[in-house]
Amino acid sequence: LAVGVRSNTGFLVGSGIETNHGIKVDNHLKTTAPDVYAAGDCCEGIDLSTGKPDMLAIQPVAVEHGRLAALNMAGKVTPHEGSLNMNVLDTMGLISSSFGLWQGAPLGKTARLIDEENFKYLKLEFEGDKLVGAQCVGMTDHVGMLRGLIQTGFHLGEWRDTLLETPERLREAYLAVAQSRPNYGPAAPHTNTPIAKAG
Repeated sequence: LAVGVRSNTGFLVGSGIETNHGIKVDNHLKTTAPDVYAAGDCCEGIDLSTGKPDMLAIQPVAVEHGRLAALNMAGKVTPHEGSLNMNVLDTMGLISSSFGLWQGAPLGKTARLIDEENFKYLKLEFEGDKLVGAQCVGMTDHVGMLRGLIQTGFHLGEWRDTLLETPERLREAYLAVAQSRPNYGPAAPHTNTPIAKAG
């Protein structure tokens, strides 16, 4: 059972800094107190997938928040567009990861690839022709591609339907869409790219 992270914000009572589950910040990571900024696990930043404030207590978000808060404090106005909710977990050598709306979007579509023999699992969540969420187990080579497609919000076009039928073609879709490589079209011969082994 996991209950998540709760920020220790009790010491801020009466300070003029508003809190909810974490410290409230605007899209420049500025708090409700003059000239005070917050970043990382203590604050409610914007979730890229929902557009709403949320606690995203993971290291990549803390790094991103820290960089943006520093730029804004130094006078270089830099808005925070939102951070991707994600997690990567190592359970006795079996790597699992999740990104974005991994439980799915309303009226969205889902593709699954299950390889019980090799302890591999991939679930892709689509909204329209965009990949908005994913979960995978035992497939570490897919992490960067999943994060890239979800975070950038690329339109997959015909690749969406291809991935619904054959999610193992994720690498081809990524190369075609994110890196604009025309030889990787949905109608191109399937190269039977093997599912990458974890580790």
